Amino acid sequence: MRKAKKFIVIIDGPMGAGKSTVGELLAKKLKRTAVVNEDKIKWFISDFKRCKRDNAIVRSVLIAMCKEYMRQGINLVVSQGFSKIARPITPFATMAKNNGFKLFIYHLNAPKEILLKRIKKRKTSARIPIAQSRIHRNIRTWNTNRYFIGREFQTEKMSAEKIAQAMWEEMKPLTK
Repeated sequence: MRKAKKFIVIIDGPMGAGKSTVGELLAKKLKRTAVVNEDKIKWFISDFKRCKRDNAIVRSVLIAMCKEYMRQGINLVVSQGFSKIARPITPFATMAKNNGFKLFIYHLNAPKEILLKRIKKRKTSARIPIAQSRIHRNIRTWNTNRYFIGREFQTEKMSAEKIAQAMWEEMKPLTK
């Protein structure tokens, strides 16, 4: 029996694109897979502030978690907005290469109006409220500094379930 190849799945996109939803759906189809993102880590810090210092802490914890999961042979789904400037994909690509993990990169996107509607619908009970100016800046920054490698899905045209299924179909041969 052939040993399954390990992999990292990057799910990139602006705020409201559906990264967390698709990541969770995809993980249900995968064995020995951790779903990680900076947002989940932010909520572990009781008084997280949106500042360079706290963002740097969260980023370093995320990378340390990914390194340890990989060391243990656990696949990764990283659902995170990446930016060529602020949050490069490079550390994850380097980790994948150094550990013999296959790297899949996917981008989720939708028109700005749809992204804004989705963000407004979110439950905010466990989250720090995000200013509208920050939401608009996040979307603008992603569009300006985004990556164009990997496969893109328009989330207003496909359900999260269908997107996760399409991703699964691409990586299924590695899981056998």
